[in-house]
Amino acid sequence: MNAIYQRYHQTVYFFCVYIREAHPTDGWQVPANHRDDVLHAQPQTANQRSQLAETCAVRLHLELPMLLDSMENTVDGLYAAWPERLYVVDAAGGIAYRGEPGPWGFDVDGWERAILEQQGANQLP
Repeated sequence: MNAIYQRYHQTVYFFCVYIREAHPTDGWQVPANHRDDVLHAQPQTANQRSQLAETCAVRLHLELPMLLDSMENTVDGLYAAWPERLYVVDAAGGIAYRGEPGPWGFDVDGWERAILEQQGANQLP
């Protein structure tokens, strides 16, 4: 994702929206979280969510700008983003690409193709 961001960020807006925890310690845990020491409770406040978003960005070395979903999970609800999903939104606000739910449907190559398709029509102002 960082490589794609670096290639296109001068002509395309990029954002990573941090939504609710997919596998919180007080919810559905998976073995990989224990193996990778990714053990966090579901945030109850925006400040807690912000701290986890920062931890995520640092651990994954994300360069994309990070936004926070509301505590009501508005973005998650509108975009069916859980547990993770890639989107391309066109200049008119329409969905130009909606990846399948991750991690199995996380298709970075498909996402980049969609960015390339939109890039000519959606230049930054």
